[in-house]
Amino acid sequence: IKRNMKLLFKIAFCLFAGLCICTACKDSEETISGFTLDKENVTLGAEGGTENVQIEAGSKWVAKADQPWVQVLPANGVGSTECKIVVDSTLRNDIRKAVITFVPEGMAPQKLEVRQTGFGKMIGLDVEEVKVPNMGKYGERYFDVTVTTNVDFDVDVTTDAEKQDWLVKPKYTVDLDYGARPRTTKLRFQWSMNTDPKERLATVKFTPSKEADAETKIAALKVVQEAAPLIEQNRAGDSLSLIIMQEKMNGMTKWNTSEKMEYWIGVKLWEKKDDAVKKNPAMLGRVRSAEIRMISTQESLPDEVANLKFAESLTFASNTNTMLLTDLSVGTAICQLENLKSLTVYGYGIDKLPDEFVNLKNLEVLNLTGNNFNDVPNILTPTNFPNLVSLNLSSQRRYTITNLQTETRPNPGLMIAANSTSFLNLLKWEKLTTLRLSYNLIYGSLPATVSGVPYYTDEDAAQNDTLKTAIQTLKEKRIQKILPNVRVFSVNLNFMTGTIPNWIKYHPNFGLWAPFTFIFPQSEGYNNYGQVTGFTSSSVPANLDEYYELYPLRKPKPVE
Repeated sequence: IKRNMKLLFKIAFCLFAGLCICTACKDSEETISGFTLDKENVTLGAEGGTENVQIEAGSKWVAKADQPWVQVLPANGVGSTECKIVVDSTLRNDIRKAVITFVPEGMAPQKLEVRQTGFGKMIGLDVEEVKVPNMGKYGERYFDVTVTTNVDFDVDVTTDAEKQDWLVKPKYTVDLDYGARPRTTKLRFQWSMNTDPKERLATVKFTPSKEADAETKIAALKVVQEAAPLIEQNRAGDSLSLIIMQEKMNGMTKWNTSEKMEYWIGVKLWEKKDDAVKKNPAMLGRVRSAEIRMISTQESLPDEVANLKFAESLTFASNTNTMLLTDLSVGTAICQLENLKSLTVYGYGIDKLPDEFVNLKNLEVLNLTGNNFNDVPNILTPTNFPNLVSLNLSSQRRYTITNLQTETRPNPGLMIAANSTSFLNLLKWEKLTTLRLSYNLIYGSLPATVSGVPYYTDEDAAQNDTLKTAIQTLKEKRIQKILPNVRVFSVNLNFMTGTIPNWIKYHPNFGLWAPFTFIFPQSEGYNNYGQVTGFTSSSVPANLDEYYELYPLRKPKPVE
């Protein structure tokens, strides 16, 4: 048995030894010698990226790229492995090349060529067509377009509408600090509202601005604006116009459109009993007067106001941030209302009147309180407005001011001298019955006389018993006929100095003017000559007794 066991052990040992020899021979046969790459070149796009390269090697090796925009990971190793060729994005339009040199230990180097294509010159848009509504709130009438480009470009807008500038070309800059690598910029296009019942179309072209980029494909954007609702000259057209105006001006008061228009707040219609309707039946049910208050806009009065052709009185009041508004006019649409007799644009922020404003020949009352006029508009003359009897230019101040001499902010308000031409022209307006100039920045002394204005005569006195007494008493102090019909006059809270002239103290309506409230008090501070504001105390009467002596019929009767 022992002999057999020894024999079996020898046989097993021999078999194991043979197996080991065979395995050793096979490993020896598969051992890699040399160095190989599975590709000779690599090509990547302009954006860069990675490419895998298989290395078969039997020894140590290192790799090195001759350009900084190429990396090899790993850059060295022992034996076979897979390398990643990492390429940065390019900043060029043309092809660039790099060479990676692999140096295996004890063998000749091998090279791998890397090519990268450049960016093509391009102008790309994120949209090709934009549709906008016909109207929208101020500050929300815009759309954005994202432009991807690697060239400088110009924007050209063409439209098929009569109003060519309804789509405004934006201001923009293109930052090409990454060379030919496309950059993204956002352009904001502002659009104005469409009052035409026709669709408007605009084409925006983005073209390369440099001749060297002329081969770049032009990008185009189509902009379509929906048509405005058709507004007819009838009652329904008036109601639609008011609703659109309210929406455009962001008015706080919203009318209930389910109610009849005659129940709308601030709106009055022409009725059958009105004399004007008897002469012109087409006026029946149309808007006679309307008020839009508590608004928020930075634009002129809406174009739809022109549809209110039978309006007799209109009021637009209480805009937001009026002191910040500049270069704002009432617009030309309202100048088409030939029947308009009373216009109030209160606290709106306007600082000019258009030339077309002279078309309002029937205007009797003009209230421009609380705006930003820097001077009396030249257009306001008796010739241009022969029917005007009431003019209010009060509160033309942007800021609270106490010293005109140190005021440096631009356009602070109605800052004119009391002897300036624009002020004197107002004093010559004979037909006015109301002239309000309170809380402005008018400085200097009121003129003692006004050139070109006649004096009251005995004929004038014969028609006015109260004036007769004054003329007989003051023959040596003739009274100049300044603002003879004015019953409401105010120049208080300005920056005036000097004496109260006789044409004020002896004016037939002086008692009606409430002078201790609306003339004598001036703003506390200094005028632009450094003088303390206020009239000399010696020229200000203590009371109205002297006036009532001259005009006894003006003296109030005691209450029984």
